[in-house]
Amino acid sequence: MTHSVKAKRPADFLIALPRVLGYTPTNSIVVQTFQNRQTAASLRVDLPADTPRTNPRLVADAIIRLISRVPGVDAVLIAIYTDEAWSAEDRPPRPQLVEAIVTRMASAGLVIVDALCCSGRVWGSYLDDERGRFTDSDTARIDGELDGVGASRDVEGVAQGATPILDGPTEQREGVAAASTAIMNHPRERERLWEWTPAKVLWTDAIESAPIEIPPNALAALLWSVRDKGVRDCVLMLLAWGDAAGDRAAGDTAALRRGKSVPDGSILETFVGEGRQCPDGLRIEGAIRLLRHLVSLAPRPWQLAPLTMLAWLEWARGQGSAAGDYLEQALSIGPGYELARLFEQLISTGRVPDWVGRQAV
Repeated sequence: MTHSVKAKRPADFLIALPRVLGYTPTNSIVVQTFQNRQTAASLRVDLPADTPRTNPRLVADAIIRLISRVPGVDAVLIAIYTDEAWSAEDRPPRPQLVEAIVTRMASAGLVIVDALCCSGRVWGSYLDDERGRFTDSDTARIDGELDGVGASRDVEGVAQGATPILDGPTEQREGVAAASTAIMNHPRERERLWEWTPAKVLWTDAIESAPIEIPPNALAALLWSVRDKGVRDCVLMLLAWGDAAGDRAAGDTAALRRGKSVPDGSILETFVGEGRQCPDGLRIEGAIRLLRHLVSLAPRPWQLAPLTMLAWLEWARGQGSAAGDYLEQALSIGPGYELARLFEQLISTGRVPDWVGRQAV
């Protein structure tokens, strides 16, 4: 299902954009792409230093290469986020850079919806004289509409990339470590948790609970279950799309293990971003909270799977910077971890999931 949030003015779009992105851009160029009048991928690059050595045309060429990797783009909106101080009466800063970007986009046949600048509560357009300050009433209206589609509210002060995961309390970490050792010393329990049916019950209960209320033995069981790659993959589908998706993944995984090919339209194709159905935003937020909690308490070798799962969930909701941070952490623990290497290669190509942007603004 595609949800809509109506942006009546450029200021409305700038208010909404951090919540769509999941973080507050700083010193950034953000390009919001459109497909048939609906938002598609949101692309961000660092705002280059304003020095004589900066070549605006090279920046514009780099951005167009990123856009070319997103299929079906027919229009763009450019937003410059800068710490540079300026007033609503002034012309926005970095006009030469924006002119180069706009010219390059137009030459590629893209419609330019607008080119905007944002600094604190001041905003302005590079294409006309429309500018001003964000008002509380406009912010409240857009926030109310975004609440209705499950967009994260916790973006104020959140920068690009993943928020570092701090170690949990020592007592809790010791409790999870002891429970993990108990599982490793119990062959039947180890095998049971690598079966989909008990693992599904375990993860379904966990995603419906507050992470801090999950006892150490259940946390250890969650961590052990995803050390099996088949269970891990099915859990990812469950976290993104629900129990039925996890069951479908389990069926397809079982077929693969019997030497059969995966049928067209398999839920497993979503691992590489194929498909048009948007994961549920609120469900992914809950899954990310749960996995971050697990990482904060897990023995270091057991952090590999949840870190990689975090990377995929962030990538699935269009947060490539955060995904890259989690993958870097995972690969620092296990450089040969297959799923982490696969996702790292996928992200490095600029691949964006087909469903990113299906919640339209």
